[in-house]
Amino acid sequence: MLTTFRLWRKWDAKLLIPVLFIGIMGYIMIFSTTSFKGLSDYNDAYYFIKRHTIYLMVGLVGFMIANSIPIRLYRRYSVWGYIMAIGLLLLLFIPGIGTTIGGATRWLRLGTIQFQPVEIVKFWWAVAVSKVLSSKQAHLQSIQMGVVPVVIVMTVPIACLMMQPDLGNAILTLMVGVVVLLISTMPVRLLVGAILIAIASVVVSIIKYPYQLTRIESFMNPWKDPLGANYHVIQSFTAIGSGGISGFGIGESRLKYFYLPLHYSDFIFSILCEEGGIVLAILVILAFLLMGVRGISIARQQVRYSFSQFLAASLTFFLVFQAMINICVVIGLFPVTGIPLTFISYGGTSLIASLFCLGVLHRVSVETP
Repeated sequence: MLTTFRLWRKWDAKLLIPVLFIGIMGYIMIFSTTSFKGLSDYNDAYYFIKRHTIYLMVGLVGFMIANSIPIRLYRRYSVWGYIMAIGLLLLLFIPGIGTTIGGATRWLRLGTIQFQPVEIVKFWWAVAVSKVLSSKQAHLQSIQMGVVPVVIVMTVPIACLMMQPDLGNAILTLMVGVVVLLISTMPVRLLVGAILIAIASVVVSIIKYPYQLTRIESFMNPWKDPLGANYHVIQSFTAIGSGGISGFGIGESRLKYFYLPLHYSDFIFSILCEEGGIVLAILVILAFLLMGVRGISIARQQVRYSFSQFLAASLTFFLVFQAMINICVVIGLFPVTGIPLTFISYGGTSLIASLFCLGVLHRVSVETP
């Protein structure tokens, strides 16, 4: 208890200040982009911002809880957390519990509560992978004793995500997995083999689900179907381009008036560019980069190949890569995935889970001697 109290007096400003800036910009953009839709759909201009405020408060509580829990406890209960996460993914395939939207079953309905279990899965995946990598370092030269256990722990949740299908989060998790394996002592030949298998799995998923192939085709030729499959991306380009250097000003977006779908969630960065211009967009990107650099620094400060090192690296790359993928989607450098912008997009599950992960990362930082 005394140790926890002492750690509460320590704050990692290099990690928290960039996140604070991102969070403030997210709150401002949610307020800016949702008033008209709230008034139109719910007769309440503050409908979305009130809900976002609740999500933010819950997320901050989650951050404080995560910052209070010793890192060793995550390692101790990693198996149970991992099993629970897999169980939540499997519940999605039970009729009446899993909710299918747009051809994908990603939402879990338990009574009046509806959430995306993938956010919980990503955290416990990071914990479980960190544990198995830290405990198998001496055996990673052996396929049977080291590589197979690591690959199994990594790929089971990813396979479940592909079955939903949720290719965006599956690719995100694969990207984090590759980076974490690069930190480990796994031989290059085995790492290359794992990457090739991952690429093959993504290709199979794209072939199996036609809408994913359509997204790839739209990405390759974004101007082919301006009123159909490519409507989102073209409207995103319009918003970004019209913002120019300094933007129209906060609250002055034109595209948010039903021109750009999902302007308050997946494509909120487009409106941010329209209202704040390139200047604000660069500041937000720099804030994410600063957060990522600090997260990597926290990981490097840990004992080499330790559980804390892998966990800090995994959580950092989940938070940063998610933002990178979202931004790349809205500027046309990546196919549409449905992945939100970390700490900015509207969405309770993502915001709460991201703040909890930030709390764990911060705990790793303050626990470092």
